[in-house]
Amino acid sequence: MRRKKLILSICFLLAIVLMISCTSKTPAPEPKPGPDTQPGGDVGEVEIPAPEDMIVDPKEWEEQFPQIYASYMKTSTMGDDTTEDSELGGSHPTDYLEKYPNIAILYEGIGFGKEYYEARGHFYALEDVSNISRPKGGASCLACKTAEYEKLYAEHGDQLASLDFQKTVQDVEFGITCYTCHRNTPGEGIQTTTLHFNDAADELNLQKTPGNLACSQCHVEYYFDKDDNSVILPWANGTEIAEIEEYYDEIEFSDWVHPRTGTPLIKVQHPETEMYTGSLHASMNVSCADCHMPRVTENEEEYKSHWVTSPLKTPNESCGRCHSDEIDNIVARVEAIQTEVEKMEVEVSDMLVKLIADFGQAIEDQKLSDEKIDQLRGLHRKAQYRWDFVFVENSTGFHNQAKATEALNEAKTYAQEALDILEGL
Repeated sequence: MRRKKLILSICFLLAIVLMISCTSKTPAPEPKPGPDTQPGGDVGEVEIPAPEDMIVDPKEWEEQFPQIYASYMKTSTMGDDTTEDSELGGSHPTDYLEKYPNIAILYEGIGFGKEYYEARGHFYALEDVSNISRPKGGASCLACKTAEYEKLYAEHGDQLASLDFQKTVQDVEFGITCYTCHRNTPGEGIQTTTLHFNDAADELNLQKTPGNLACSQCHVEYYFDKDDNSVILPWANGTEIAEIEEYYDEIEFSDWVHPRTGTPLIKVQHPETEMYTGSLHASMNVSCADCHMPRVTENEEEYKSHWVTSPLKTPNESCGRCHSDEIDNIVARVEAIQTEVEKMEVEVSDMLVKLIADFGQAIEDQKLSDEKIDQLRGLHRKAQYRWDFVFVENSTGFHNQAKATEALNEAKTYAQEALDILEGL
C-alpha cells in the first residue's frame, strides 16, 4: 500500500450534514459559495512542517483566534455526567450494549460485543481510544485520534502502523487539534493530514476542491491491512454501500468470524462520508462545516464555530440559512426521521438475532449441507453488513434517509431469505 506520501494534496469535498430538504414543502435554496463551499480546482501541493516545527498544541492559537479557540474547547463540555440536548443525539456515557442489547449477539466474537460506548467530542478522542479496553492492532488506531500522527509518521515511517499502541501512545500528548485540519496555517483553509484519506482520494482521482475537507478524512469506513496494519479506505470500486461490499468480497476480507454461524463478517466504522454521498444536500454543495460548524455571532462579532457538534443544538445558525421559514419545526422533523430509521434498525437487528440463533442451532444439529451453509453465510454477511452500515453511521440515517432506508430494506430481504431457508428444514 502506498503510505509514503509526505507531500499531500488538498482533496475532495465530501461531508456530513442534514437531510432536511428531502421532506421540505419547497426546495431549499442552494447555499452561496463561500469559505466553506468553494467551487474550484486543484490548490496544488502543501508544505509539511518539519516535525520540530509542527504546532500541535491548540493553545498556541488562543490569542490570535480567541472565539474559535473557546468554541473548540466546548468539545470538552460533554462530560461523563452530563446529558446532551438532542433526544437521539445522545447522552454520555451511553453504553450501546445496554441501549441495544441485540448487538452483544450480532458482534459476538469481536470487541464491540463486549464494550461499545457512544463517542464523545473531539476533545476526548485521544483519551477515549487510550482507555477503551477493546484490543488494538497497533498504533494505526492513532491515525484519527491525534494531531501528532504526522509527526509520528515522520519518525517511524511505514513501521508506525504496526507499532505497539500502548507504548506509542505514551509519547502522545494531544488529541484532535487545529493541526489536524490546518497544520500550521489556521485561517488559511483546510489541509488533510491523514495518510489513508489522501491515498484513497488520489487513487480515485477525486476532484480536489478547497474548502471543507476536515470531516471526510476521518469520518469514513476503513479497515486495517492484514500485512502492515495500515489504515485503508475500501474505495477502489467506489464509495457506495454495494461497491464497498464488492471490494471486500473481491479481496475476501472479513474483520472476524461469528462464533455461532462461522460467517466471515465486516465491522463497519462510522461511514458518514459514504452515507452522505448522493444526498440532496450533497448535490446542492452543502458541506459538513455549513451545518456542524456554522458561523455564529457573539458580541456583535461573527466567527466560525469549532464546537463541531450536532446542528440540532444550533438550528438557527445551522439550518436557518436555508430553512428560515420552517425553523420552528426543524428539530422535531429531524428527530422524526431519526426515530423512524432507529425503529428499522431495531427491527432488522431482531431478525439477525433470530437468524444467528437458528443458523447456529442448525449447524450444531448437522442439518445443513456444505452448500447450504455457504449460502446462509453469504446471506448473513450481506444482511448484517447493511444493517451495520446504517447503525454505526452517526446521523441515525438523517444524512441520507433514502440510502439508509434502502440499505435496511435490503438487509431485511437478505435476512428473511435466510430465515425462510432455515424454517424449511
